[in-house]
Amino acid sequence: MFLSAPSLELNRQGGFLLPFAIFLLVGLSVMALALWRVTASSNISAVQEVISVQSFYAAESGAQRAMASLFFPDDSDRQAIDNRCSTMTLNLNFVDDGLNQCSASVSCVCRYDTASTCDASVNANYGPTGVSAESFYQLTSVGQCGSGSTSAVRTLEVEAYAP
Repeated sequence: MFLSAPSLELNRQGGFLLPFAIFLLVGLSVMALALWRVTASSNISAVQEVISVQSFYAAESGAQRAMASLFFPDDSDRQAIDNRCSTMTLNLNFVDDGLNQCSASVSCVCRYDTASTCDASVNANYGPTGVSAESFYQLTSVGQCGSGSTSAVRTLEVEAYAP
């Protein structure tokens, strides 16, 4: 009778560590899964931020290229500048390391200081007795980088005028 009493107590305490171990294993698994998702989300966010900055720089490069095309080689002939603006369609595909897989599309709108649309084909619009004394140009540059879910588009508007 002395031997049977301790064996009853051992049987009563035998199942305590198994539920605790299962609970601990499930808890650690959930924490590991949550950490993995946060890390994956951070990586995607960092890539998206880089693509976004690249698309901004692509739009800025397109706007700078368009300004150069608009005002050069002759920035003193307003009629020629108006004509270049009205016929401008600039599409750039970048292949350099910094803007690889990026593109920019630039358009130009010309308006006189009277708010009417420029018409470079009419010589009467220019000169001392012309309809307008100044032309205003609005360049819209759209930069795009990446593809699929990791892509970004940025639009940049630049304004200039010619007296």
